[in-house]
Amino acid sequence: MRFANELKVGLALLVSVAIFILGIRYLKDVPLFSGTHEYYTIVHNANGLIAGNPVRVSGVKVGSVAGVSYDADVDSIFVRFNVDRKIRVTNGSFAQVAGIDALGGVRLDVTLGPRENPVIPVGGYVRSASDSNDLLAQLTKRAPRLANQADSVLAGLDATLSGTAELLNDPSSDLRKMMAALRGTATALESTIHAERESLHGILENLEDITGSVREVMDSQDDSLSIAADNLRRSVASLDEMMASLKTTTARLDVVAARIENGDGTLGRLVNDPGLYERLDSVATNLNELLVDFRRRPRRYLSELKIVDIF
Repeated sequence: MRFANELKVGLALLVSVAIFILGIRYLKDVPLFSGTHEYYTIVHNANGLIAGNPVRVSGVKVGSVAGVSYDADVDSIFVRFNVDRKIRVTNGSFAQVAGIDALGGVRLDVTLGPRENPVIPVGGYVRSASDSNDLLAQLTKRAPRLANQADSVLAGLDATLSGTAELLNDPSSDLRKMMAALRGTATALESTIHAERESLHGILENLEDITGSVREVMDSQDDSLSIAADNLRRSVASLDEMMASLKTTTARLDVVAARIENGDGTLGRLVNDPGLYERLDSVATNLNELLVDFRRRPRRYLSELKIVDIF
């Protein structure tokens, strides 16, 4: 009986220890039943990072921060964090504190190195990114300069508004005169439009009538325009045929001119042979002299001919 009681006490202690361990892992935001590997990094500004904050890879939670401690000797902050053992943290990986403490969203982002690189040993060092990437730090550094620029802009705006108010209050200022001129112009334009309202209305009606008439004419002349377009199309086609025929004729004339120039044919020989021209000229001259002599002395040529022979 006493042995049974001792067994119950032992089982109760084991269950208590298991619950205690699981509770600690749960409070530390460590996976309850899957193993993790611990690494550490060194940063210059924790930006509100505390134990239990999530560790993310590509926006996915893969672990949690195990502890954050400050080392005064090196003026740096050691951050220990756990990562799911399925994650390969290789050489070239780096860690960076991200988020804004005021919004309660501080976390540790881990960017993994190339997969082909060797894995960092468990408990090893993962280098940290430059603190210049932190948005809050950048805003803190730029705040004084931004404040000075804002002051300069506001001072310039105040001076501009003051100067404008003085010009508006001064009756002799150019701005005041310009505003008065614009007001007068607007009043005159309004009076003119009011006086010529009927005339403008009549002009618009006439313009509408003219537009309708032009539309009716265009609608009624659709067939005539189509016929004219067809006639013009046929005329253009005939003109193309005439141009083609003229081109052919010109080509033939070029061939004839080339043959004449080369001395081919009778005309070519006549043009290119001076002797032939001189002989023809001599024959024409002798024939002319014979006709002249025949007119002067016809008996000389007809004395031996009889009327019967002639007819």
